[in-house]
Amino acid sequence: MYVCAPAYPSVRTQNGNYYIDDAQGSAQITGDTSSAREEARRTAYGDAVEQLISSLIPGIQEKASYRVILDKVLSPATGMVKNFRISSENVYDGVLTVTGSCSISEKSFDGLLGPQIISLLGNPRVMAVVDQPANKDKKPSVSPYEPQLKGIFEKAGYSTVDANQARTQFNLDLSNSYEDTTKLMAAARALRADIIIIAKTASSAAKRSAYGQTWYVSSGSAQVKALQARTSDSLGTSSLQRGSQESKSSSAGGIISSSINKAADEIIYKIAYAMASDQPSGGIVRVNVKITEASFNYIQRIGGIFRSWVGSAGDIFDRGFENGVIELDVVSTKTAKDIAAFLSGYAEIQALTAQEVYARAGVIRDDTGPVVQANTVKIAITVDNIRNHKDAQELENELKKFIGSAGKVENSYADPTASLTVTYTEGAPGMRTAQEISSFLQEQSINIDSVSDNTIKGWKRGWLW
Repeated sequence: MYVCAPAYPSVRTQNGNYYIDDAQGSAQITGDTSSAREEARRTAYGDAVEQLISSLIPGIQEKASYRVILDKVLSPATGMVKNFRISSENVYDGVLTVTGSCSISEKSFDGLLGPQIISLLGNPRVMAVVDQPANKDKKPSVSPYEPQLKGIFEKAGYSTVDANQARTQFNLDLSNSYEDTTKLMAAARALRADIIIIAKTASSAAKRSAYGQTWYVSSGSAQVKALQARTSDSLGTSSLQRGSQESKSSSAGGIISSSINKAADEIIYKIAYAMASDQPSGGIVRVNVKITEASFNYIQRIGGIFRSWVGSAGDIFDRGFENGVIELDVVSTKTAKDIAAFLSGYAEIQALTAQEVYARAGVIRDDTGPVVQANTVKIAITVDNIRNHKDAQELENELKKFIGSAGKVENSYADPTASLTVTYTEGAPGMRTAQEISSFLQEQSINIDSVSDNTIKGWKRGWLW
């Protein structure tokens, strides 16, 4: 069963319905008691709906968005209330109060509330994967049910990320992802997905014969789980959906397809409820900000600028700085779009999701006028006597191994000279000096003519004109 089951003691789920056991409503008695009772019943319907929303999304009543959501769903939702039975009523000071129980169809209510919550979250980006074992040649294969699973979430209002992009871009085998999500998580974060949806399927077929007839008893099953991409936290797991059939074909395709539909339908909106309840209360949201190519000076300044902008209504948490990348959590009333718009004055926005902003460090302009660049260090390397493009490429590859992830190497070749540039973000861990690079080049059969802080000049030994 999904993990985000109702939490209120008076709310429970059973047989496809939500049951609210303690809905209460009141009405002023102005004449006929029966009229007041009917009005109190209608008020109790609204209380039942509010209890149900608060049960599905704990803490939502404390959020600024609650009234917006309630205004959109309250009226149609009260029309879904069924089987209201009054358990008690009392009159005090001319006011009739009734308490009773009722039921609301789970599918109907989720179909009303779910899309509103998905929209409120900014249509989170979903990567959907169906765990598919490798084929008989031990090559990774893609399940034919994966487009179906992706389509279910697209139809519900989620944005989607193509899992095939992860397979090709990162050369990943995503088989066994249901049990081991490590590789999938890393790829999903790189492709800026908010949610990972993983389905696991199984099938079998038994051959039967009697009276000269042959047929198959086929069975299939599917289970779906959802994880938050940034934290790996569980957002819900469906119950195991099973089915079987007898036919002349041994294929269980139809059963698996139906099982995937049922499993996904069971949690498709519960995922959004779990994400919404995970958001800080009081209209506050948490947005993760990553800025690349940032100098230490830039980091010190951008943190202060963010804090001044957010003010006392929020806070900024430094999550780390490594290889020129700073990660911040902005906890405030600002949405990811608000933060991206503000940050665009200081950085180049590269990507945006409902909960994350990705940017590259730009410039910070002081109030006094001067412009402070996000500092980079460049070392220009000129090597003569390089025979061809292939040799220049080999030299570039070896230099990249030496530099590692601390910097970036670029190369251009104009016979017979290779011109390479090594670029670092100032203060990056593992940054190599020009002298260290010079010593490395000598190990590559390169004579060094001159070295300064930012330039190296030399020539390749072993080939004469």
